[in-house]
Amino acid sequence: MERLRLRVLTCAALLGVPGIAHASGLSIARFGGEHGTPMTTNPTAIYYNPSGIVDAPSGQVFGDLNVAFRRATYERSPSPSDVSPPPGAEGANSGRATLFNVIFEPFVGASYKLGRFAVGAAFFTPFGGQETWNKNEGFQGNQTAPGAVDGVQRWYIIEGEIRSSFLSAAAAYDFGPLSVGLAANAIQSVVNTIQARNTLGNDDVTTEGRAWLDTSSWDFSLGVGVTYKPIEPLRIGLSYQSRPGFGGGIRATGDLHTSLGGATSRSDVAFTTDLPDVIRAGASYRVSSDVELRLFGDFQRWSVLENQCVVAPNSSCRVRADGSAEPGNTVILSYPRRWNDTFGIRAGASYWPGREVELMGGAGFASRAVPSSTLEPALLDFDAITASAGVGFQALANLRLSTTYTQVFYLSRDTTGQSIQPALEPPSRSPDSGGKYALALGLLNVNAAFAF
Repeated sequence: MERLRLRVLTCAALLGVPGIAHASGLSIARFGGEHGTPMTTNPTAIYYNPSGIVDAPSGQVFGDLNVAFRRATYERSPSPSDVSPPPGAEGANSGRATLFNVIFEPFVGASYKLGRFAVGAAFFTPFGGQETWNKNEGFQGNQTAPGAVDGVQRWYIIEGEIRSSFLSAAAAYDFGPLSVGLAANAIQSVVNTIQARNTLGNDDVTTEGRAWLDTSSWDFSLGVGVTYKPIEPLRIGLSYQSRPGFGGGIRATGDLHTSLGGATSRSDVAFTTDLPDVIRAGASYRVSSDVELRLFGDFQRWSVLENQCVVAPNSSCRVRADGSAEPGNTVILSYPRRWNDTFGIRAGASYWPGREVELMGGAGFASRAVPSSTLEPALLDFDAITASAGVGFQALANLRLSTTYTQVFYLSRDTTGQSIQPALEPPSRSPDSGGKYALALGLLNVNAAFAF
């Protein structure tokens, strides 16, 4: 019983899964730059709208890299639910935490056209990310609260990674004005994160320990899409991506490592989470031989993510509204998410001053998925305004290069006094995550398309 209690009270550290979301929960799909749309015909269409690969003039190999420059701050004031720190540890759980991370997101894919039929394959990561927070140097060498050196955000995240990567195969057929495509996705999800925790699930620095979760899974989903070309200058695209397991969610299995009071342990666990259904739609119109206009958007059903849980290997994530586990379920910890559905909309344009050069630009808005009641430093999410500019050029007869820079302007949030975690019943109780959140992100995209 004591060993189970240790597992229950310490593994909360594992649910602060980190993300670098550009907006809308864990979504980071920006590969393709200004042509990453449901109207595109390059291999990124395998994800955005698989019907698009049949409208490419020939076979293509496409490589893409996003480099994200991410800066965040979290300012936490003392909360009524906090445990008062002992003398010598004042400020261990309040103050300012910062991070600056540079993150790389690759895409590689290819497609090949045979008459009215086309096939393609790609590897990419449309959800997740990683983060490492800076140290609190003021607590370096502090003997009363040695763990405080990891920052005031450590009760939620110190460092870690969460990502869902897709290995996709697609096929499409051109019926004339209408093209139809289908993509099958094998999804590898990885959660690997370290967080502070103690045996009571509060922020008492005198009993502070560490926990590390390392889990992974393979799941399956489908994407379908159509492209309609009623007249030559106009393309209308519509696509749908299903949830993993067609609504069954993700169940990643692996190891839970804990270190408390000098004692360490390892347990077999499962981590349960989910990804949204995604609907995309848009249109592009070639105004003239040298100008194209684009308008597109998406709807992501993040409301499917009610809770994330660490559970026993054969148990389920079933909890009541007050945070307690339903009878018959060995829920080691349930972490409330209660996310909202999101939407995004974007407008873009291209101008060709000559046959070899394309100038691109765009702007958009994306809504946030995470409510103020469950926002915490490991899953930063904001309403976001984006602005981008780029250039593409035909380097060789069969090689096109392009680069785009996007600045994401996040609307900062103050959730002080709104966190629900301290008021929940175990196994959902966690320290107060309220505070002032700010995030800035610059995104450099470079890609190369080789036609054959």
